[in-house]
Amino acid sequence: MKKVFFLGIAAATMLASCSKDETVDVPQGKAVGFSNTFVDNATRSVVDPSFKKETLDNFAVYGFTQNGQIFDGVPVSSDDGGTSWTYSPTQYWVEGNQYAFAAIAPASVSVSGVTRTGTSVADYKVGMTVSFTNDGKTDLLYANGGAFNADATFMASPDPVSLTFKHQLSKVKFSFKNNVSGAYKIKVTDVKITNAKSTGTLTIGDQTTANTWGNSATGNVSLDFGNVVAAEATGTDVANTAQPIDFIKEGETYNEQLMIPTASTESYNVTFTVELLNGTVSMGIYNHTATIEGVELKLGYCYDFAAELNADNIVVDPDDPDAQLKPITFTVNEISGWIDTDENQTIDIPSAGNGQ
Repeated sequence: MKKVFFLGIAAATMLASCSKDETVDVPQGKAVGFSNTFVDNATRSVVDPSFKKETLDNFAVYGFTQNGQIFDGVPVSSDDGGTSWTYSPTQYWVEGNQYAFAAIAPASVSVSGVTRTGTSVADYKVGMTVSFTNDGKTDLLYANGGAFNADATFMASPDPVSLTFKHQLSKVKFSFKNNVSGAYKIKVTDVKITNAKSTGTLTIGDQTTANTWGNSATGNVSLDFGNVVAAEATGTDVANTAQPIDFIKEGETYNEQLMIPTASTESYNVTFTVELLNGTVSMGIYNHTATIEGVELKLGYCYDFAAELNADNIVVDPDDPDAQLKPITFTVNEISGWIDTDENQTIDIPSAGNGQ
């Protein structure tokens, strides 16, 4: 069976990080509070599961002083689209202490082994182990809030705790190009990765180490990317309805999905269905299976796996592994001679004087 090779595999090293920083500021004053959340996510797919300012409803804060832990996953929430944030009970800056903060979103994520690493304000960091179950739709964010020395100068006008959230998963979508022929459109539906990793453990270490998933990802979960729509489609005009792709045009999956980062040794099975159209006439429907392999899914990166469908790979026939479209051609054998059996004909021309 022919494989549709995804162009994104070869281009993986050129992918730019999609981890736009989400900033949460603690307001000025002696109370430790949270406000002004900012989330910016660049995307072209219709449905993007990434947290945005308006959709980041809550996060959990972890905090230490030099003497021990004072915030243990305290949920901080917003009911006004991220304009302001509240938690209870309120805590205050206390002069003479040194503080370190971190946050995880969403607040419901399972966290263990929370520690404060480092020996002074200069290298304090809140580390932890995060156990995560992936459904493709739930984003995972971590923010290192940094450290503060609450001396007399600081207490005169406390600095805000600036939490810069970073994406801890990988984001994936698919694009398909019609390169069959000018006579045909294609319609791609039901795009899935059938064996994405379902669980993993994120390790957040000290200031000298990057966050890592290691080789902890296990289990399988099927991720549904939906149908392929026009690149300029919006949620109001498509509602996940597959749209025909014209010749040399591209479409992309309605949904983006989130995946647990993995090493390049992992491979993923992709399934999708293609309908070949001549105008509005269906010429055939083909169920495809492809493989993504040799790609490292990096923490905080987005991936667009692109496939080109053409006359050599669009047909799938279980009884003929080498099946492909055969062009309709025309030849001229000959031009038949004129039939001359009635060639000799006479015309009766009347003579003059017959009153004509």
